[in-house]
Amino acid sequence: EDEYTYFARVTAPIERLDIKAGDRVTGGDLLLSYDISDYERSVSEAAISREQSEDDVKGKIDKSNEYSSKYNKAASDDNAYAILYAWQRESADSQDESQYTENWNIQCEADSLKKRIAGKNEDIAEKKTEYDKLSAAEKTGDKGKEIQGDIDELNEDIAGLNKGLAGLPPTQMTPDEYARFNDTANLMEDINRNWTQAKTEKKTYEEGILNKSQKEALEKQTDLLRSREEAAQIELAKAAEGVRADCSGVVTECMVKEGSIVTKGTPLFRLVNTDDLKVTLMISKYDIGKIKIGQRAEADVAGKVYDATVSRINHVAVSDDSDKNKVAVEVSINEPDEALILGIEADVTIYTDEEDGVLLVPYSALYTDNEGDYCYAIEDGVIAKKYINAGIRTSEYAEVKEGLSENDVVITDAVTDDQIGEKAVGSVH
Repeated sequence: EDEYTYFARVTAPIERLDIKAGDRVTGGDLLLSYDISDYERSVSEAAISREQSEDDVKGKIDKSNEYSSKYNKAASDDNAYAILYAWQRESADSQDESQYTENWNIQCEADSLKKRIAGKNEDIAEKKTEYDKLSAAEKTGDKGKEIQGDIDELNEDIAGLNKGLAGLPPTQMTPDEYARFNDTANLMEDINRNWTQAKTEKKTYEEGILNKSQKEALEKQTDLLRSREEAAQIELAKAAEGVRADCSGVVTECMVKEGSIVTKGTPLFRLVNTDDLKVTLMISKYDIGKIKIGQRAEADVAGKVYDATVSRINHVAVSDDSDKNKVAVEVSINEPDEALILGIEADVTIYTDEEDGVLLVPYSALYTDNEGDYCYAIEDGVIAKKYINAGIRTSEYAEVKEGLSENDVVITDAVTDDQIGEKAVGSVH
């Protein structure tokens, strides 16, 4: 018979064990059930972790997409304010440069007039010094009058220059110019403030955008949790399935008890397949040559005869209890039933050759000498020796191909040639 050992496919407590050694089971029967509460809890926890991860990833990706949209707007504003600021800066610089040029020209003109006035005053001082050095007579004379005329002329020149200096436009801005200046300054301040805000938002939103690697890392994290959930579901399915008989058979041994905790790989019980029962024979060297796989056989088990077939011939001889080498031959029971009991002896007949409708004589009536096989028969009331052509032989009968006819009487008792011709009375068995 084929014996199978069942092993635990999971680690779990045994909730129910429905078999014991010697029980007969049918293929598909539930033999053992596990307590699956731990596996159900593991599946629930794995599902929660996976859902939380999926929600977290979705939230981060949604936030990244939102930041990406806001970043694009901030980047667009940054570019727009940069252009606007540059344009306003150029306009303000143009206004400042025009005002500066105008003020510069006025200041240069004023400085030139002031230098001329200072020069005229120096000339007057020199004339007065020269006049003071004159004598009283000279002061009233032509020399004195000439110097006084020069001084008067210089004073007239100074008066003209002062008039020109006073007529120069002011170097400060007019109220209109000042108003335009303030408008430009305020506008540039607004532009600069909004530009700074756009650049800050751009940087902030850019830092919140997930790149490709970060998104892949989040997806891998979720994939890992999905795999763990699937693994937990597979283990739950294994535990929920319990252990079922793969075939009909008889339990030969139980190695666990109900309520015990088994680990994966623990031997649980052994089952002999009763759908494929075999009888093992030990055949001597004299008969093994007649045995072939597929030959018809009969097995007598506890008084019930079963049709059987030679299924295996071992190619290595082993010593039996008598210390003689014999060959193990397996004979399979064709249609085993529940009456068969494992481990008991059986009488097996192997039909090495078969013929239908043949003439048979008891094997005890068959003799052999140098001339061949023969039997002692009764002919006309006396013992006669008859040579025959013997065919198939068993332990009980031998086939007669030639030399005897149906209804001939053969002698099964011990006879010798010395008794040939003696009277004999036969009795048919």
